[in-house]
Amino acid sequence: MTFRHKQPSVVRRMGAWISAMAALAAASILMSITVVELSSGDAKAINIAGSLRMQSYAVQASVHGSYHANHSLLTTAIDEFERRHQSSGLVHALPQALDHPIRVAHAAVGNYWQEIYKPLAQEAASEQRHYPELTTRTLELVHHIDHLVELVEEGLEAKLHLLRLAQAVSLILLGLVSIGAVLQLKKDVLHPLRALLTSAHRVRSGDFTTRVPPRQPDELGQLGEAFNFMVEDLSTSYAGLERRVAKKTRELARSNQSLSLLYNITRTLSERAVSHATLQFVLTELNAVIGVDAGLVCLGRAHLAGMPAIGSTEDQASLQQACLAYCQHNGEGGTPVARLRVDTEPSGRHLLSVPLFDGDQNHGTILLRLQGNLLPERWQVDLMEAVGRHVGGALATMQRNHERHRLSLMDERSVIARELHDSLAQSLSYLKIQVTRLQALLSGKSNATGPVMDVVQELRDGLNEAYRQLRELLTTFRLRIDDRGLRAAIEDSIQAFTHRTHVPVRLADHLEHIDLSPEREIHVLQIIREALANIEHHARATQVEICLEQTESGHLRVRISDNGIGMDTSNPPLNRYGLVIMRDRAHSLDGNLLVSRRLAGGTEVQLQFPHDALPRENGITLP
Repeated sequence: MTFRHKQPSVVRRMGAWISAMAALAAASILMSITVVELSSGDAKAINIAGSLRMQSYAVQASVHGSYHANHSLLTTAIDEFERRHQSSGLVHALPQALDHPIRVAHAAVGNYWQEIYKPLAQEAASEQRHYPELTTRTLELVHHIDHLVELVEEGLEAKLHLLRLAQAVSLILLGLVSIGAVLQLKKDVLHPLRALLTSAHRVRSGDFTTRVPPRQPDELGQLGEAFNFMVEDLSTSYAGLERRVAKKTRELARSNQSLSLLYNITRTLSERAVSHATLQFVLTELNAVIGVDAGLVCLGRAHLAGMPAIGSTEDQASLQQACLAYCQHNGEGGTPVARLRVDTEPSGRHLLSVPLFDGDQNHGTILLRLQGNLLPERWQVDLMEAVGRHVGGALATMQRNHERHRLSLMDERSVIARELHDSLAQSLSYLKIQVTRLQALLSGKSNATGPVMDVVQELRDGLNEAYRQLRELLTTFRLRIDDRGLRAAIEDSIQAFTHRTHVPVRLADHLEHIDLSPEREIHVLQIIREALANIEHHARATQVEICLEQTESGHLRVRISDNGIGMDTSNPPLNRYGLVIMRDRAHSLDGNLLVSRRLAGGTEVQLQFPHDALPRENGITLP
């Protein structure tokens, strides 16, 4: 934007008005100074002229005194009168014109003095008879002097009147110029500024349609033109900013919808198992955010009849046909598909295939038929792929859980089979042999009462042992460690042991600061329980001590000791399998189990295993 030069200027106009006021003020001041200068001589002349009256009376008085003295007083008075009459202060105040009344009056005083009064005063000083006439002449001289003073005063008053008139005229002109300047200021400055301020307030309130009215191209006119250009630019910028804000608002709303959708789907898939209801919820949420005509979750041909779907029956049937075609691209022998696929149907509508991809394989696809003929936007594609990954991950997790559950069941069955084989089966096999012996003895000899009773006793003992082992197996299968931890489980076992045997047990647990995995805690607890069971049935102890500690090498050690009768470790009983199971559990911990006879009496069972060892896959079920 360019401004034209040599245009009317508010500054120049206001400068002209101010200059005019300054000129009037200066003229008034100059005139006042001039009149004051001229009047200062008149005042002095009035004083000198007035003093002539006094000096006239002084001459008269000196004449009266000369009768008694000398004529020196008269001479002095006469000289003083003449000096004052011809003084420069009075003479310089006289006008230049010879016929001016003041000059004529001054000359009349001088002539009357020289011609009449002075000679008469000198005669009266010698002859007293002239004194009365001198008195009369003094009054006449004073009259002439008064006339001179009056004329000088009138001249001074005329000058002061002229000054007052000039000042009044100057004041009137200054007032007129001031009024003109104020009107000019109001017209050329205040009104444009008020219009500019009003427009600025409207712009501040958001009204970008306001404009400053055009005026003559002076400074304020140029300012108004610049303001109009500025408002126009602001209007354009604001409109663009509003469009960008509206766009960002829509994007934020879409992002909020997307985040809400992902949060709801993630929470649903994490809180519930993947089922028909959860997949139907996923379809409903997608439809609420994206908007589709129909949708189907396709998990393969075997699940096609019961898969969640939305839309009309006709659309669902067509999507089921599309599912059969898509199965080969989504996990049934083909290459895994990780990206969304868009196909155009003969009707012109777009069919989307969202793979349920977990990072390694496809678990199915979500088929969506969009509304109208529009292609999906970028944010919709990203959102649907994210939903597909979440659902695919949930399906993969469900499959892994099912697989772990199946393997757990298989391990549980294997453990039960092994435990039964190693305990109850062995005992029953032993009983079978003893029954065979009993049968042979009873059928071969009639006098075998003693041996028969021994066999019967052994048979009874074996049955009791088999029953005990069976109860221990049942207790083992039901064993759990809750959130209180290993120490609480050990204390519960000790409390049950003390309740049955009334034998006190001292527990020293130095491993409270060490966390063990649930599987390892189960193995440690079972070994302690088995050792307590052996003490209960065989040791005849009165005191038991359990110590859990960490060795200097970093290994963990569990010691169970008693003060009972001890055990002959060189010749253990053949029909007791508790030690075998305990060693098997120690081996699962990558450790070793040592059973030894104490020097002070009793038995000590010591389990030692590394701190960072993982349990082996030995088929033992971990509840």
